[in-house]
Amino acid sequence: MRECDAVVICSPAYHGSVSGLVKNALDYTEDMNRDERVYFDGLPIGCIACGAGWQAAGQTLAALRSIAHALRGWPTPMGGMINSSLPVFDVEGKCVDVSIRFQLDTIAAQVTEFAMSRQNMQAA
Repeated sequence: MRECDAVVICSPAYHGSVSGLVKNALDYTEDMNRDERVYFDGLPIGCIACGAGWQAAGQTLAALRSIAHALRGWPTPMGGMINSSLPVFDVEGKCVDVSIRFQLDTIAAQVTEFAMSRQNMQAA
C-alpha cells in the first residue's frame, strides 16, 4: 500500500456496513502512520459496495467513502453500488448490467485520471 498510486476499495454489505475482512485489511494502513505519505494522503480512492439490495449497498458505500476520508484519501466523485440480488455478471464474469458497467468504468477512469494527474504534478 505504501507504493500505490491509487486504491480501489470494494466491500460486500455486512449488516449495512463494511465487512470485517475489509476493515481488517485496512487496519494495516496504521503501519503507515509515520510515513512521509501518511496512510493514503492525497491518493484517489475508488469505492464500490455490493449487497443484496440497494439500501445495504448505499449504506456500505457511504461508510467506504468516510473511511477513505479518514485515511486522508480522495474518494472519486463516482462511487459504485452493485445490487447482487439482480443479474449483474454472466457465467464468464462479464458485466451484463449497463448501469453498473457504467459505474465501474467511470470509477476506473476517475481513479486512473487522478492518479496520472498527481504523478504529473509531482514530476513537475
